[in-house]
Amino acid sequence: MNTGAVLAGFGLLIALFGVPLTWANLRRVRSESTEGSFRRVNEHVRLRQSQLRSLAGSDTRPEWRADEIPMLTKPGWVLPEPILLESVEVEYEADYENEQFTEARSRAQKMMPRKRGGQRYAGYSEALVDLAGMTQLYNGWIYRPTGVVAQGGGLRLSFTGGYYYDHLDTSEVLAYEAAINDLAGRAAVDGAYRRYLGDPFDLRRRGTSLGVVVLTIRASDEGCGFYMHRRDERRVAAAPDTIHVIPAGEFSPSDIELGSRERDFDIWHTVMREYAEEFLDVEESYGRGGRPPDYDNEWPYRELIAAKKEGVLRLYVLGAGLDPLTWKPELLLICVFDHTAFDSLFAKIVPKGTEGTIVVGPRGYGIPFDAGSVDRYARDPSTRNAAQACLLLAWRHRAVLGLASGA
Repeated sequence: MNTGAVLAGFGLLIALFGVPLTWANLRRVRSESTEGSFRRVNEHVRLRQSQLRSLAGSDTRPEWRADEIPMLTKPGWVLPEPILLESVEVEYEADYENEQFTEARSRAQKMMPRKRGGQRYAGYSEALVDLAGMTQLYNGWIYRPTGVVAQGGGLRLSFTGGYYYDHLDTSEVLAYEAAINDLAGRAAVDGAYRRYLGDPFDLRRRGTSLGVVVLTIRASDEGCGFYMHRRDERRVAAAPDTIHVIPAGEFSPSDIELGSRERDFDIWHTVMREYAEEFLDVEESYGRGGRPPDYDNEWPYRELIAAKKEGVLRLYVLGAGLDPLTWKPELLLICVFDHTAFDSLFAKIVPKGTEGTIVVGPRGYGIPFDAGSVDRYARDPSTRNAAQACLLLAWRHRAVLGLASGA
């Protein structure tokens, strides 16, 4: 027997069986490499959130800034004077088809890591859940904004149906792309996906969500106080480890029951639920259950509605803008409470809640609404852009709002 031939045959068999194992190992190594890269970039998004937003804001086209607030705005989006929320016109368009985001999803997916089988994660949301451990994320149904129009000192907002993961996968992913570029030493806001989207004000090219952002003021003859929120970096996907106004949330229905989509097409409903969730830690307000809240008869919605009717709670709209990093549209509001109403409604305030910690100020009466405090929070790099905008506009319109203030 030819020993050389036998050995050669064994070698061939080993090679043939080894090829699949080698490819499997290569896929595994490549998957681990890209998963590790995602975690590093995601950590950069969290730890450098403020710097990334600053870079995005400083690299904004002049024509995208129609006001001095640190957001992207069109002429008229920042209102000349605050108006009551009821004065804002909202309209609902026919439900959208998911296919219109096919191109945006495909381009954003190129940034995502690969799984063990070699295929990429479908989107930013899936990677956040699987690799960043953000299992609390929920792909809830939302009112997706399609247009913001300034008209006669007011605003008209248009919406259709959407899902929160649409926002994460095609808008919030802009923060992830900026972090990739920043780590590589490139311009943070000069990514291929951002260039593809082009116009930040074209809300039909991508999926996004409307942020309902409320600056809360406790007003008394002794002075006024405002409340801020330090967001938990491990519990929130948007703007982690930043300071924000409170409450703030997504314009969405209260419940998975389909009838809620029509009943809750009211920004005031979202504001009430966010007060319940973020000030009082009311679990029902998360919007996953099978029983919608009874606004007229349940605490604290019943009390909030009564306070609003009595005029001891006044809810104004200051304007709208886009976050410069993620291009998320946000409605900027201020809610002024008479001190007796505030103290009664929030006697059971929960300073440390599910999404972060409330800065309640001296005696729980809020941070003093004076020039020094407003400037300190509005200029601090860790304060989110929309929160800075609310503070600056509240101070600009303090006389109209009837807010007593210090020097």
